[in-house]
Amino acid sequence: MKRQLLCMRWLSMAAVSLLAVSATMAFAAEPEFNDYRVSGVFSGTHHELVPQESSSPGMDSAQAKALKGKVNFAGHFILHQLGCGGGAICAEVLDARTGEVVGGLPNAYDGSTFAMLYQPDSRLIFITGITLDGEEDVQGNSLESINRNRYYEFVNNEFRLLTMTDAQSPPLE
Repeated sequence: MKRQLLCMRWLSMAAVSLLAVSATMAFAAEPEFNDYRVSGVFSGTHHELVPQESSSPGMDSAQAKALKGKVNFAGHFILHQLGCGGGAICAEVLDARTGEVVGGLPNAYDGSTFAMLYQPDSRLIFITGITLDGEEDVQGNSLESINRNRYYEFVNNEFRLLTMTDAQSPPLE
């Protein structure tokens, strides 16, 4: 009888533990900047802008000015936000070490809904807003255009979507 009670007690504790782990996994925390840290933030002399083929004098001037600013993303990059027409917001990623424009955000966003958070010592970026270019989920399925929260990791000069959820509140201010 004691053995059965001990076995039942052990099974109930195991079941409670399994339930707690399952609940934790179901409500997994959003990605955090600390989990995507880079080893250091570049503080050397910033390289001059490397001209691009499809650029304009105005764009070159804006990019050169941005490159004179502080590194603000992923160790040695500068996220440079700009208007890209019709109230849309875009952003370019400039490499302070090389002076190159290495990429841009995965989409253009409605300027009235757009906000992003990032840190100089992290590869993680949080973007909220409505995309203007269409959007796909992590599996590549097309999505309707609504306000969403997205977490991306910047790896090898590309944004890799980590997670996306429908926004339940207005964008950040």
